[in-house]
Amino acid sequence: MTISKRLSQIYISFLVTAGLACVHGLLNIIYDKQEWVSLIFLMLAVAIFIVVITYSTMEFIITKEPSDLWKVGFLGLFGLIGLIPGLGYGFFGLFGFFGFFGTRQYF
Repeated sequence: MTISKRLSQIYISFLVTAGLACVHGLLNIIYDKQEWVSLIFLMLAVAIFIVVITYSTMEFIITKEPSDLWKVGFLGLFGLIGLIPGLGYGFFGLFGFFGFFGTRQYF
């Protein structure tokens, strides 16, 4: 199973963002205060992820490429993190990625 270059960019940017979020949380616990350097890197990674997902969606709307964009829908499972007490309800927004499954009909 091969994935397109654009889809691999989405997955890599998501994994980097998730990794930086974990590192930022651990640094906050270790130092018991807000770690600004890791927060800046985290916000930069979030911005890059948003740009990549938005660009890929717009590219799909215009040219119907990448044809495997529907595979991004699996990222919607991370919305279940919001069910864990203490982590907050903000993760429920990730359920929106399930909408990408609607692009499968063009595959």
